[in-house]
Parts: sequence; structure tokens; C-alpha cells
Amino acid sequence: KTVGPNFGESWAMKNHEVNIMDFLIIASMLIIIFILMLLYRRYRKMHYEVPARDISKGHRWIMVDLFPEFTFCNISHIRIKDGAKCDSCGICVDDKNMKVADKTIVCKPLSLKGDVTPHLWMCGNCPLHSKCSVCNENCGVLPEISDFRCCWCKRTVHEKCIPEHSESCDFGNLAKFIVPPHCVELRRIGLLRRRQRLIVAKARHPGIENWRPLIVVANRKSGNNNGEEILCQFRELLNPAQVIDLHDMSPENALEWCHLLPDVTFRVLISGGDGTVGWVLDSIEKAKLKTKVVVCILPLGTGNDLARVLGWGDGHDDAVDVMDILENINNSRVTSLDRWNICIKHKSHLGILRPKKTCIMNNYASIGVDALVTLNFHKQRKYRPWLFTNRFLNKLCYFTYGTKDVLERECKDLHKNIKLELDGKPVSLTDPIEGIVVLNIASWGGGCRLWDLRGEEDQKKFQPARYDDGLLEVAAIYSSFHIAQLQVGLSSPVCLGQAKTVKIILFGGNAPMQVDGEPWEQHPAEITITHRGKATVSEHVIK
Repeated sequence: KTVGPNFGESWAMKNHEVNIMDFLIIASMLIIIFILMLLYRRYRKMHYEVPARDISKGHRWIMVDLFPEFTFCNISHIRIKDGAKCDSCGICVDDKNMKVADKTIVCKPLSLKGDVTPHLWMCGNCPLHSKCSVCNENCGVLPEISDFRCCWCKRTVHEKCIPEHSESCDFGNLAKFIVPPHCVELRRIGLLRRRQRLIVAKARHPGIENWRPLIVVANRKSGNNNGEEILCQFRELLNPAQVIDLHDMSPENALEWCHLLPDVTFRVLISGGDGTVGWVLDSIEKAKLKTKVVVCILPLGTGNDLARVLGWGDGHDDAVDVMDILENINNSRVTSLDRWNICIKHKSHLGILRPKKTCIMNNYASIGVDALVTLNFHKQRKYRPWLFTNRFLNKLCYFTYGTKDVLERECKDLHKNIKLELDGKPVSLTDPIEGIVVLNIASWGGGCRLWDLRGEEDQKKFQPARYDDGLLEVAAIYSSFHIAQLQVGLSSPVCLGQAKTVKIILFGGNAPMQVDGEPWEQHPAEITITHRGKATVSEHVIK
């Protein structure tokens, strides 16, 4: 066939049409990918991930300088005084046997297939005075590695009694706290193989009566380095996926359990100070969970005022018995905690208007001499953090800055630069005060029961302080020396009243201010405190 004169022109037109179609297809694919990325980012903002450790890579080792009890290596079976311990399954080995143990001994699994979890027996190193769950005779009494213990239920058994023991584990006294591994499904995510990670993809109810699993959140750097020890102890007792280190992740990662099991009431144990508790409470509120979350506290901070009020103690300097803590959580009472909004509207200065500031208060807020001591301490801790790793040293520094202000009196005549309104009614400030404290809870300044120290007339005039009555207690302080007197119970505060709304107007200069231990230098402004809502917390009941 002969080629016509219009053949080249028609071929070019068809080729042009094909190029346009290819372009449209590629553009559509890019638009779809862009939309999917936006949806994924929105999903990531709404839902976080519960991380899971890949046990195929070995155990989670912690180095021990000196074992407190007779300990035998699970590989060489000889006695060791120091070495490595897995904080998940609890095996102990000599330093040189760590790699061998990673290959030969299976660690506690985070997820299992099936409907039950079998006992995971580990040889030797049974607790002192432990009894065999079959014959009720003593275990671990021989001067060698002997007998077995289960990593889940913590029962001990003789080797000869294992055939008589049931194969499935009921988790013993920890059943109400643990998310069983057979109820957890893991998934590996990530495009690149080297950057893939495991997360908890699904979870289901194990069918245990009154099952209220526990989530533990702590910062391994908090306290006198007690945070790391507490995380290790809870990993050994619970499913390690239930223990979240806030040094590496945010509270939202821990709260993802509530999205996985929306019909289950979770208990969250916060190991830290008042700042950590406030951080987690804010995260719970932002998550807008369908299920109820009950907050328990293991105090590791300096002040720990909220933990004191809820009965969880003033702090832990020595070793922590986590079994006692679980028992206290089991016997605790669920109650509510008022939370408050603080809106700060700054006044214009030289034509410059500073933006409005908002924050949330759980414990107390103050302006004046009390906040000045906290601000000076905060500045020093920011520049020299290595000095402030001990609760005793922290309290000593607070005392030093308080003593310093007794002589300098930087907040003198604060009453001349401040106005106070309670529920819209102005309060006269005629006495020469140096600070105003607004209380939501009864404890203030590291254990001082400020409102309980009021005089006889004020006791008849005002109600006792409560953290769930929707009222704020407002008191005034004369000086740093007055604070010292209050700390030892030798004086009474100036009780100004109780109210649902508190307004403080600062004018004539700057003043130090703090909310729940977070201080700053406050410029002239109108400060309004209003009720925000309630959080569900757990109160320790002493029997």
C-alpha cells in the first residue's frame, strides 16, 4: 500500500492524543496519592500507635552491678554476682552469655495465636520462700539453678511437678491488669525493611470478669532515676506493650489502647510529678475517648501535691514495691477532679498588644512571692539540670531561694498593683501582702495544707477545701517568712474567699506567676480562672 500525503499529520495527531492521556493519568495518580497522604496525616493526628518490641531480636537487657539475692546464670548455670537481666521475662545471665541467651531462650511474647496463653516457664532464680503451686513445697532452696517460675502468673513449680500443672495460664492475681498476648495482634509497618516496626494492630476482650487493664506511663529520667526501675518492674509483671516510656513517646501512644478496646475501662498509672500528671490529663482530654480512663498516680516528683491529696503518698526515694502498688490500685476509689481554665488578656504597652494566653490548672495558681521562689528554682534547673536530680536537693534549693527573698522582698506592696474579684465581687486588699494563691486542691507547696490552717472564724465562714466541689479557695500570703511559718503550721493564711470564678487584674508592673509549678514573669494583664470540666481519677483508700 502506498502512504498518503496526510499519513504523517494523522500519526502526529494520534501521538499527541496519547501524550495528553498519559499526562492526565499521571496527574490523576499524583492527585490521588496527595489526597491519601493528607488523609493519612489526619488519621495520624487522630490516632497514634502502640509500639511493640520485636522479641526475635532478643531480650531487653538491663545491666546489674550487684544482684541482691543468690542468682544463677540461665546459660552456664553457675552463680553470678553481677551481669544482665531481661526486664521482660526476668532471666539472668553473665555478660558474656547475653548473645547466647538471645538465640536459645525465648523472651516473653507480646502476641500469640490461639485462644489461651500457655505458661512460659523459666528455669531457676525463684523468689525466696516461694511455694510449688502443685505440691505446696518450697521452691528454689537448692544451692544451684533449679525449679521453674512462670513469666506471666509468677507461680513457681518443681520440675517434676510440671506435668501435673495445667498448660494454660490464668495470670493469677495479675489477671485484671494484664492484656493477654493471645488477645493482641501485631502488625509490621514501614516501607523500607530496615525502618519497619511493630505496632499493636488489634486487641480483644479476654473474657475475664471485672477486667480493667492497666497502662503504665513513666519517664525513665524522672525521679532519682527511679523511672527506669519502675518501667522495668512493670514490664516484667504486665504485657510489655502496656508500659510506655514518655522519654521516647507521648501519652497519646499509650492512650491508643483505648481506641483498640473502646468498650473497656482502662486504668492509667502515671509515674512522675505534678507536671507529668497534668500532661497526661491534657492528652486524655484531647483524645476525646469513648471509654472512661481512670488515672492513678505513682509520685516521683518534688512536690507531688495532687498525689498527696488523692492518698498516693508524697514520693518514693527508695525501692518501689510494684505489687503493693497494684494492690492499692485494686482497692482504690474512683472520684472526680475539677480542672480550670486560666485566660490571660495582656494590656497594651507602648502600643504593643501581646497575644492572649490560655492554660489549664489542676492543682493551684499563684502570683507573687510564692511564684518568685518557684521561678528562681526553675531558672537554675534550666541552666544546671545536673544539680537537680534528687528530691532532697530540690527541696533544699527551694528553702535557699525562700530564705533569700526574706531579705530582698522583691514582691513588696503587691496589693497596690493588683485587683481581685471573686464571682464578680471586688475584694478589698488593704493588708501589705506579697502573694495570692488560688487553690483547687488542699495541698500546696509540697504538702502544706494551706486552707486547713485557717483560723477559727474562717473555719466557720468558709467550707473545707475539696477538689470536686467546683469551688476555688483564694488566700493571701504576707512574705517568704510567712510561707515558712505556714509550712510548719505556726501561722494561718489570709483567707479571701471561695468562688467559682476568680479574676485577678495586674497593673503597675510585672510579677512572677506560676500554674501547677510552671512559673513565668507575668506582664500587666487581666487573669480570669473559670471551671473547665472534670477528670476521672483514682483515690487511694487506706484500710
